[in-house]
Amino acid sequence: MASNGGSLGWALLTGRDADLEPPSAWWRGPVWVKASLTAAALAVLVGLTYGTWARYLGGGSVPLIFFLLLLQLAPPLLAVRFPLTAVRVAAAGMVSAIIAILFPADFAPFGPTLSDWPLQIHVLPYLPVLAMTLARTKAGQGWGISSLAIVLAAAGGIVQIPRAGTKSLVWALLVVTATIVAGYGMQQRRRALEQADAAERTTVEERAKRTSLQERALIARELHDIIGHHLSLIALRTDSARYRVPDVSEAAQEEFRALGVAAREALDEARRLVGVLRETDAEPEHEPQPGLAEVPSLIDGCRASGIEIRAEISGGDDVPAMIGLAAYRILQEALSNAARHSPGSTVDVEVRQEPDGLTILVENGPPTRPAAPSAGDGTGLAGIAERVTLIGGSCETGPRADGGFRVAVTLELPGVGDA
Repeated sequence: MASNGGSLGWALLTGRDADLEPPSAWWRGPVWVKASLTAAALAVLVGLTYGTWARYLGGGSVPLIFFLLLLQLAPPLLAVRFPLTAVRVAAAGMVSAIIAILFPADFAPFGPTLSDWPLQIHVLPYLPVLAMTLARTKAGQGWGISSLAIVLAAAGGIVQIPRAGTKSLVWALLVVTATIVAGYGMQQRRRALEQADAAERTTVEERAKRTSLQERALIARELHDIIGHHLSLIALRTDSARYRVPDVSEAAQEEFRALGVAAREALDEARRLVGVLRETDAEPEHEPQPGLAEVPSLIDGCRASGIEIRAEISGGDDVPAMIGLAAYRILQEALSNAARHSPGSTVDVEVRQEPDGLTILVENGPPTRPAAPSAGDGTGLAGIAERVTLIGGSCETGPRADGGFRVAVTLELPGVGDA
């Protein structure tokens, strides 16, 4: 209770507005509509409350009427940013209204009753304040606020019994109780929405982690095929060196044999590691991995599917297989991304080898027709980033000012940046 509050003293004195939950973004419409509705509601309250108090207290009590009016209109304006302060101002307004009810005008134009409506007008502005504040309370905080509202409503009804009968007391208690129930209902709905949002965020994070792991496993399998190919060549060449190279000494033959054994052991370890990363139901892949040499075929296939592509490819013939594979996969995903999200647009592709690395640039304009519903999970760009992180380099992806999209990647080449 000390941390969360909830007592009557906490509600009146020791509680802070910051102790409550932040307000919910319940309004989804334009701001000017909200402002217009608020101003209209306040104008109606001003008319009702001023007219009622003027009739009840008489025309000679204008300062008191404006004081009561201020205490009634301030809580709804404070409730969003300062909920506990609004409750306290509302409590002061109720106490002032109860005292004012005891002193009606001697010759009121329309009789000494505050209002013929069962829900007295001085209670009306405080009802949304009560509901909105209870909706923002944490566990155990609403008891003091609810008790204060019930006590004040009962007191207001009791002082009107001599003139209006018990209906004022009954209606005041019923309406305040219903408002309290509504406030707690809003509180429960708020908590349920927060739990749903937290669960959704957790799901999105877990999906992102799983996708990242799957992408890394895919990259590892592809690298296994590349590294395995070269290790196999090393083992084969070292085993056959003593037959292909004349006059090989015994020491050199032993060295070649040791190198072959090390290459085969490294290949076995790579296969074992990829076996751990591979899904249990996935079949091994034995097809050669693509590289920059296959990029023209990739672009031709995209053109055959209806994508207009302007391509410029220069250099890249002597890049390592790992770099070539990464470049191919990056281009593949960038072109797929353009086809999915910008149908009908022209795609510009540029691949060039520079002293500081291999540059890949894929840009497309805005779509010329609506994009079809996509079953993709939007993780292709994350896969591009994973490959760039693995190899080293830079990656920039994002929308263009004209509504298109841009993927710019630079892959580091071996030896670049070395001292």
